Amino acid sequence: MSTVLKPIPASDVRHEALRIDGQRVWRDAVIEVRNPYDGALVGTVPKATLDDVRRAFAAAHAYRPALTRHDRAAILRRAADIVRARTAEIAALITAEAGLCIKDSTYEAGRVADVLTFGAGEVLKDDGQIFSCDLTPHGKKRRVYTQRDPLLGVISAITPFNHPMNQVAHKIVPS
Repeated sequence: MSTVLKPIPASDVRHEALRIDGQRVWRDAVIEVRNPYDGALVGTVPKATLDDVRRAFAAAHAYRPALTRHDRAAILRRAADIVRARTAEIAALITAEAGLCIKDSTYEAGRVADVLTFGAGEVLKDDGQIFSCDLTPHGKKRRVYTQRDPLLGVISAITPFNHPMNQVAHKIVPS
């Protein structure tokens, strides 16, 4: 069985904005996203300026999270539910913009939902661990206690284009 996607009508071409500090930012200069198979326009994204990037990093650096673990888990579970409910739509868009076959795009959307669900469970786990050190002949009889503290800084991730949503989920969800 093969699935043939219909071309995206001009009215459905997505025009996205930058998202900086909770605001949508539009730019006249855009990057066109085209279907690698037929060259059809799928959408546009703004070309960020150096000032846009600086502003985004400054806003991210100044941010201090206030969400509880419960809140974060609920957000991740809700995101997983949305991805599962919209898998066909997401898969069609990934196929149009990245050139993956619909089977792989559908799998990718499912993997993203899985990562979100897994992350929702992980965020509820206790941060600390205890390790025994006397597990080898040279180890001393003591214990090491660890505690994870939230990252209060900025990260950036460069991901490959061939699995756009799954790669991003694997970078963002753990943070």
